[in-house]
Amino acid sequence: MTTGTKVFWIIFIILCFLINAAATFIKIRHIKKIREAKIVYKNINNIKNDNKGWLFSYLRKVDPFVFEELVLISFKKQGFRIKRNRQYTHDGGIDGRVRKNGKKYLIQTKRYSDYINIAHVKEFIKTCRYYKVSGYFVHTGKTGEETKELLKKNPQIKLISGEKLYEFFILDYPKSKDLFFEGKL
Repeated sequence: MTTGTKVFWIIFIILCFLINAAATFIKIRHIKKIREAKIVYKNINNIKNDNKGWLFSYLRKVDPFVFEELVLISFKKQGFRIKRNRQYTHDGGIDGRVRKNGKKYLIQTKRYSDYINIAHVKEFIKTCRYYKVSGYFVHTGKTGEETKELLKKNPQIKLISGEKLYEFFILDYPKSKDLFFEGKL
């Protein structure tokens, strides 16, 4: 074996090791965020009370990736099959995918303390059109009139925020018929 061949194999082995280490780190991070989200979900369902404002304050303090996982956990608890992304960033505006009754839906989550950015909603609408599916835009902020008008023109997008967000996370809270695309659970 020549020196050049030995160097090649040494570099190749080092690269394989680094790629494997990075993949392991990402997987461990994912598992940690899912575990944290399960704890948050239990806390939400243990704390529940008639003052819904506490939920929004609590959710705005949660790590954004934990919030993504929390939303997916809640969809799962309500009978949806979920598909997580392999990574949290550079996800093309899709934070997860869910399926129910043979229909696929995309998920976008945002933790806002103020009004949601209409550009984010427009981008999600484009993404759903591209994949030819409906979607759920889940957020903790306020929805402005312009965004409400945009969503009226795009019924393939369901907004889960405010009262609906409370319904969505609290297991034994009565669900309104328009919370999900299917009407009722």
